[in-house]
Formats: sequence, C-alpha cells, structure tokens
Amino acid sequence: MKILIAYATRFGTTEKCAGMLAELLKENDHAIELANLKMEKRVNPENYDLVIIGGSFLIGRMNAYVTKFLKRNLNILLDRKTAVFMCGSDENWENEIKRGFPEQLLNRAVAKGYFGYEFNLSKMNPMFRNMLQKATNTSEVVSKINTENIKIFADEVEKALT
Repeated sequence: MKILIAYATRFGTTEKCAGMLAELLKENDHAIELANLKMEKRVNPENYDLVIIGGSFLIGRMNAYVTKFLKRNLNILLDRKTAVFMCGSDENWENEIKRGFPEQLLNRAVAKGYFGYEFNLSKMNPMFRNMLQKATNTSEVVSKINTENIKIFADEVEKALT
C-alpha cells in the first residue's frame, strides 16, 4: 500500500513521531512517503491509498501548516482512507484534537492518536524557551513521547488496510 504521512512540526517532536510511525508501517512492506508541510507546500494526497495527517498543538491551536493543508485538500481527504494524530502537552487529547481537525474528517478517520510531547529547549525561540523554563522549572530536555500509543496507532492503520 502507498501511504502518505503529512505532518507539520514546530520544534521537531511531530517529525520524530512521524518517523517512528513510518518505520513501524514499513515493517509491513508499505511504501511510505513523509511530507513536512512546512517545507513542502503543495503536497498532493490523491495518489495514496491512505493519508495520515499529524500536527503539533501549542497553546490550544493546531499547527497552521496542517490547517492550511486540511482546508486545501479536505474534499480529496474525505474520499480516501485517512488517519490523524497530534502531539502536544495536553493529555486530554480527545477534546483538543477536535479543535485541530474538521469533524467530518475525524468521523471518517480509521485511526486517531495522541503521541505525547517533548520539550527540547535548544530548538525553541527565546520566548517559548523562557516561558517553558519557568513553567517546568528545568532547562533539561523533557521527553514524554508515548511510543506505545504510536504502536497502537500503527496497528489500527494496519487493520484498516486489510
């Protein structure tokens, strides 16, 4: 099967999670294409059997590059098998994901997932870095990527493809 994983990342966590997901799906001989929506503005989801869309939430908002991709391609996506995931620090993700993805897409998605978060202060601009250092009381990398959730998501995608 031909699978597109389209994602946007602010500080690298969503990209890291998309890569982990791609490796799991490649184990079953799928052709995987990763597309960073910030770098590749005109990603075309038409030529794929399944499209996975992932984005990062920050201060309750989905990454703008994901939002633009969804608006531009919603009709195509509603005509395909899709799956969605999010990264962010709000573990109440079932409510938050509804603010980032259109309802009709969520209702049709074969899998929905929350992959956790990571704070790597060296990758952040000074404003976010200072805000996070005050909030977390640390200058160390904080990694809460949920690899088990990524495996569960990959299994759900596999089931949808069979």
